Amino acid sequence: MAQGNLKLSKKKAARVTKHQKNPKAAAPKIYKSKHVSTKEKQVQKLTKQHQAKLISSTEKLISSRVGHLELLKGDRRTLEKEERLREQAKATKAKAASGK
Repeated sequence: MAQGNLKLSKKKAARVTKHQKNPKAAAPKIYKSKHVSTKEKQVQKLTKQHQAKLISSTEKLISSRVGHLELLKGDRRTLEKEERLREQAKATKAKAASGK
């Protein structure tokens, strides 16, 4: 019962060599169906909506705590359009008031 010397050194980390043709083949496979059922679509839609609401509520919470962050709803074009409409409404009210 002969025993060899103790191997005290640690093993080297495994690395990809030239002799290994395709290391990705050993990766775990993920099987997904090509046709998504309506139930799964609804679940995906709900999770997307939930994430959006969660993000917006988090931003509001942070901005209320910090105090100087500005929350903008919508993109630049919609904001500018709303501002233009407000200015036009003020102008029409001013004209109506001066006309009386």
